[in-house]
Amino acid sequence: MHNPSSDCQRKVWSIFREMPILPLLIVSFLGAIAGVPYFCTVGNLRNYLLQSSDLLIISCGLTFVVLNGGIDFSITSILTLGSVAGAYVMALSPLAATPALSIPVAIAVMMGIGLLVGMVNGLAVTQLKMPSFVATLATQLVVGGLAVQFTSMVSATSSIAGLPEVFFVLGGEGRFFFVPILIAVAVWLFSWWLLERTLFGQWVYAIGVNPKASFISGLPVKRTIVGLMVLSGVCAGLASVIATARNGVGMSSLGDKMFLTTIASVIVGGTNTSGGHGGVMHTLLGVLFITLLNNALNLLGVGWYTMMIVLGGLILLSAMSTHLLNSRAGWTWKKGQASDV
Repeated sequence: MHNPSSDCQRKVWSIFREMPILPLLIVSFLGAIAGVPYFCTVGNLRNYLLQSSDLLIISCGLTFVVLNGGIDFSITSILTLGSVAGAYVMALSPLAATPALSIPVAIAVMMGIGLLVGMVNGLAVTQLKMPSFVATLATQLVVGGLAVQFTSMVSATSSIAGLPEVFFVLGGEGRFFFVPILIAVAVWLFSWWLLERTLFGQWVYAIGVNPKASFISGLPVKRTIVGLMVLSGVCAGLASVIATARNGVGMSSLGDKMFLTTIASVIVGGTNTSGGHGGVMHTLLGVLFITLLNNALNLLGVGWYTMMIVLGGLILLSAMSTHLLNSRAGWTWKKGQASDV
């Protein structure tokens, strides 16, 4: 006899097995409500959502690259260079006197930097046959160095202030706190649609599982990988816009502490580092969990280095659990590196 409750239990178990971060997120959220002072205040919950917004945007971009079995170290340098370059346009350039013109130009510059660096990364991987970690590590160093050098040339400090107040709306200033949240949701929805409802998304997963077989099958492997890198760069550029608007200044240190939280959001969320399994739904849960962890530990007065220890341990545990789950299910994952094609 058919048992509806048994079907429901199987569906719930299937969801938890596919996204093991979900029960952990639920338990952690309930624990924070019960045991962390001031966590449930309106101001803190608003900060929690704002902190999640730029992290979700940049993590969605990185998810595309990780699904290919690669990595993009350059995203934090894109954040930094985009921040100081955009701030320069809005505060120090000849356009600064006209916010209606300087703000759109600054946003275009910030996202253009992401597009350009992503294109360089993609071509280095596909045309020069460089592993993604080597190519993006090189661009991280170059772009990060350019950001520091540029800031020292145009400002006496490590930041550029004097941005137009209307720009702060993009960071959630005052009653406009929902603006960056809506932008992040839009980026997430677009990323989900791209991965789950388009041919491009099918190519991403196929290449992540086995790039050689995909190449032999006639899939546009190199073009897809360039597209992934460009998407990652553009998302980092957009995250730079949101983060700069929220901080109120362009900073040459903006991306210093963000890479670990970004990669933790993707990996702890459940996207397989070997490629081919996961997605932005996993990343959304990972972002909510990592931001919750950071928020709660900050309220408890836990130091930054202790938080880094916790994040590092979570990444290790997540990678181990993913490996064990995959082995138990009989899945065989192959490293998807574009340089092998």
